[in-house]
Amino acid sequence: MDRKSRLNPQLPTEIIISHILLRLPVKALLRCRCVCKSWSSLIRCPSFVNAFRNESNKSTTTNLLFRKNELFYLSKIEEEEQQGGNDNILIPTPIAELPYMKQPCQPIQSPNHVQIVHSLACASSSSRPVSILNLSTRESIQLPHVKREYNTFATYHFGFSPLTNEYKVLQIFQRFRPKELRKWDIQFNIFTLGKGSSWRPLQVDPDHLLFDALGYAFETDMRCSASVCVNGAIHWMYEGQKMIVVFEVREETFRVVPLPQDYTQEFGQDNHEYKRITDDYGQADASIIEVGGCVGVYADKSWKENKVVLWILKDHQSLLWVKETISVMPREAGFVEVLGTIHTGELAFALYLDRNTICSDTLCIAFTFGIETSRDFDDCAPQLHLYDMKSKRSRILDFDFSHNLTGFWDSSPLKLVSTYDDSIVPLK
Repeated sequence: MDRKSRLNPQLPTEIIISHILLRLPVKALLRCRCVCKSWSSLIRCPSFVNAFRNESNKSTTTNLLFRKNELFYLSKIEEEEQQGGNDNILIPTPIAELPYMKQPCQPIQSPNHVQIVHSLACASSSSRPVSILNLSTRESIQLPHVKREYNTFATYHFGFSPLTNEYKVLQIFQRFRPKELRKWDIQFNIFTLGKGSSWRPLQVDPDHLLFDALGYAFETDMRCSASVCVNGAIHWMYEGQKMIVVFEVREETFRVVPLPQDYTQEFGQDNHEYKRITDDYGQADASIIEVGGCVGVYADKSWKENKVVLWILKDHQSLLWVKETISVMPREAGFVEVLGTIHTGELAFALYLDRNTICSDTLCIAFTFGIETSRDFDDCAPQLHLYDMKSKRSRILDFDFSHNLTGFWDSSPLKLVSTYDDSIVPLK
């Protein structure tokens, strides 16, 4: 070994990747792209992106996306190790505005619906093109806009295939043809991120599907249906036929899964009244979630019965549903949205309290009122509850809203949209 080598020892590339780069937070990793062209190429290559995603799955952090009117906010839950062998504690970081999604010149503005896979947010609107934003890197793209004609509606679903490492957007396009057929028809289109620059028609005959595609399009109409991507398949509810529609991202095929037999009984008249009230706040559609790598469906019964009923699909082949009943808060105190599991394995749900509910650290006392009494959630930020399904115990995390946000407490409530993991998927 010469003198120059002794003075400038170099670490093997494998050590640099596995022990340094893959363990860096996103911001630091993005700065490393400026070190040299080889590092920039390395950090953007698919194998490194996948390795970083797998490393992020071991993270002790969960990211959170909030929304209020036109504004979006970010926070995260960080795990802090305790001395003496005690359990680690979770600390939410102060909520901070995400300015990228509010600027008029930016592509993601006033979306009707936001769906998140890893850290990619698919934002769709009734009047603007679909946009994809990486919440970790802030890169974004705008998908080709399909010009809307009179009496046309589009619904979007977003998914990922771990077998091909492809992200795809499924468009369900419903239109009325008065001059030609004088009837409604439906078309399915696919956009694959990073491959091509246009929507590709999906070769499928709606009449041969196992669900009423046109009926589903009418049911969703101008709003987007909530969906979740689990194990390479997008799942969404179709209550009209009491089923879950499943779209396999890799094969681009459809199948259906019937809802649990007792779902209709639990999600009965009380919950339809609940949906009527909460529709004013845009909370009624989040009924399908991911729970520990499985598809879950929940019914919020907290409005009248102080519980949330959750079904978890443990086996697709045998249609094995496991039912869990969770007590969440005093009767008639507000409503609940289940978000799914976080990095600790706990089930996270947002609790929206009525402004007429008196809250203290250990007790919430709801005023007595009937179902017809006007509800007002405007002044309430959500509480985040974490529920351990093994011990049947829950804890509450309080967020720091000390950041000075203009007009923060007026108009609609602060909505906890989703949890997500960091990723460095390049969009450009």
